Amino acid sequence: MIVFKILLFLVSSLFLIAGIVTIVSPDVNNIFLPIETDGLQEAHFARSFAGLVTSIGYLSMRSLYSSSKVQVGSVVLIIVFFTIISKIFSFIYDGISTLSFSTFVIGIIFAISLYAVQKSKKNELDYNL
Repeated sequence: MIVFKILLFLVSSLFLIAGIVTIVSPDVNNIFLPIETDGLQEAHFARSFAGLVTSIGYLSMRSLYSSSKVQVGSVVLIIVFFTIISKIFSFIYDGISTLSFSTFVIGIIFAISLYAVQKSKKNELDYNL
């Protein structure tokens, strides 16, 4: 079991490093991204994908060290959160296009909706079982 935990830690760390480096570096063409981006839309897509990779690394690292069960809504919210962060860095480095701004706004609305529904579910739980 210790071998699997070590493997999970190493792969999660690699995902975190690869995603964060791709998100925060001015040029998305780095050693972690296996494609060469030339245009604005490709760069926006690459940073969004890096946000997904970062969230997967974070969630797998969290599952390694957490003993509590995480709700599905929380998992989706974390994935959307990292994607939104990657979009912000994409706006800084790559500029704003109509499509990228539209997906950013949709992501914000989606995250707010997820958060509101998750909070309302927690308030509706009956603790007198």
